[in-house]
Amino acid sequence: TLSSGAKKSYRVIGETLVWFYERSRLPLIPVYGGFPVKLCTYVGDPILYDPNIRATELVEKIKIALETLRDRHQKLPGSILRALLERFDKHQKED
Repeated sequence: TLSSGAKKSYRVIGETLVWFYERSRLPLIPVYGGFPVKLCTYVGDPILYDPNIRATELVEKIKIALETLRDRHQKLPGSILRALLERFDKHQKED
């Protein structure tokens, strides 16, 4: 982990209010969130540039590297409760 900080996560409830919009035509979209969740930045291995490869091949190398970082560090499925617990957990295990 190179850096960590706080990020706010906002959610929008849209599907549950379709019936209200159809009846009133008021464009209301309630927003909830602003939860203080932990944001960690991970930097993977460097991708060395080879002048002999094409741009599409370089794009593919970058795509694979990003997917590897995502699969290694992102917990699925996401959960607001887990994010809040991770934010305030003082004894969290470091990777």
